[in-house]
Amino acid sequence: MKIAVVGAGISGLSAAAFLKRSGHDVVIYEQFDTPRPLGSGLMLQPTGLAVLARLGLDKAAIGASSPILGIQGRVAGAERVIFDVSYRTLAPHLFGLGIHRGTLFSLLHDETNRQKIPVVTSVVVADATYDADNKPLLGDGKNRHGPFDLVINAQGMRSPLRQKFAEVKKDRMYPYAAVWGVCRDTAGAFKNHLYQRYQKARHMIGVMPVGKLNGDACESVAFFWSLRTHEYDLWREQGLQAWRRHVVALWPEVEALAGQFETLDDLSFATYGDVVLRSCCNHRMVSIGDAAHATSPQLGQGANMGLMDALVLDECLRQTEDVNAAIKTYAEKRKRHIGFYQTASHWLTPFFQSDASFHPILRDATFGLMCKLPYLGTEMVRTLAGVKTGLFTSMNPGTIHPDYDLSPDNSSKASRREFFPTP
Repeated sequence: MKIAVVGAGISGLSAAAFLKRSGHDVVIYEQFDTPRPLGSGLMLQPTGLAVLARLGLDKAAIGASSPILGIQGRVAGAERVIFDVSYRTLAPHLFGLGIHRGTLFSLLHDETNRQKIPVVTSVVVADATYDADNKPLLGDGKNRHGPFDLVINAQGMRSPLRQKFAEVKKDRMYPYAAVWGVCRDTAGAFKNHLYQRYQKARHMIGVMPVGKLNGDACESVAFFWSLRTHEYDLWREQGLQAWRRHVVALWPEVEALAGQFETLDDLSFATYGDVVLRSCCNHRMVSIGDAAHATSPQLGQGANMGLMDALVLDECLRQTEDVNAAIKTYAEKRKRHIGFYQTASHWLTPFFQSDASFHPILRDATFGLMCKLPYLGTEMVRTLAGVKTGLFTSMNPGTIHPDYDLSPDNSSKASRREFFPTP
């Protein structure tokens, strides 16, 4: 089957790698001159790790990142606990990874290069039509590319192709954004957890270890600061020193990290969107990843959902030669998992990134207690781990790869003991 993958991000590269392994003729179209990652640190959940294991890339990812045992979140200044959750609530051998997006991108990009998948660069695919045989052709404003048996839209949140063939229910930008950068944790103060501090719901500071970058002997961390999108220009006008003072006043322990930024240009600005589709597929065309279901980064699921999309799409195409039947099956299989996290993101985000006054008060009064309750605490960890498929249902990533089985007696856990940090 001749397949076009539009977009060389995490979703697109992983889809291309799986489909090439399945024997398809795959070509990637990328808008940049050279494929490159966009973004800073991200969390790989057990779901995403299990998918990488199917590509034989999970051990390389583990070796180039930092293990994350859970989340520790507190109210800035008051130090009241909001989140204190651990993957070990689900299974003693379970963990996530803090990884730089560039590291994950490189692993997947190297895999597609190893498979000799061609990449056509400097092509902004913004249109799609059909030929006389009803097969899709891609347009970039100058040339037509194709025809193809299947087109996979992996352009990300700002996908122009999505508007051409997907049934869009919601496509809006979030009012809150973030600036991020990478620092060196020379004191080793931020290990094995995602650490967060919250000032009401207006600002959030996050620090997440992402491994030793570029051969450095010291661990690096991704540093995040949330703010309203329209306040970005004002943030720049106020200057670096004013921002540093604000950050350190809220969280004194990050002074050494914030001090590593020499100019505001050391911090990149990232905006986020909310994309909900009535249908992710049309005739011989399907959207995956953020092009299909972008959400707030609050739940840390974006890359993991894209990896899951790639795997499930490949499995559906293995089961039938009818392309349209395969992508419809794909959409049905992904519906519950994607739907849960879209709904959870919709309800949870206002507690952490909004102008609301009541939501952070309710959060401060209840979330710490919920973490301690047997049932609710476990469900919160399941949500973090990316395994929820409904309010009372969840998946087991062990069905993807046995190393990530949630069973407490998982016999394969010994194969990963060398990577897993001791308490």
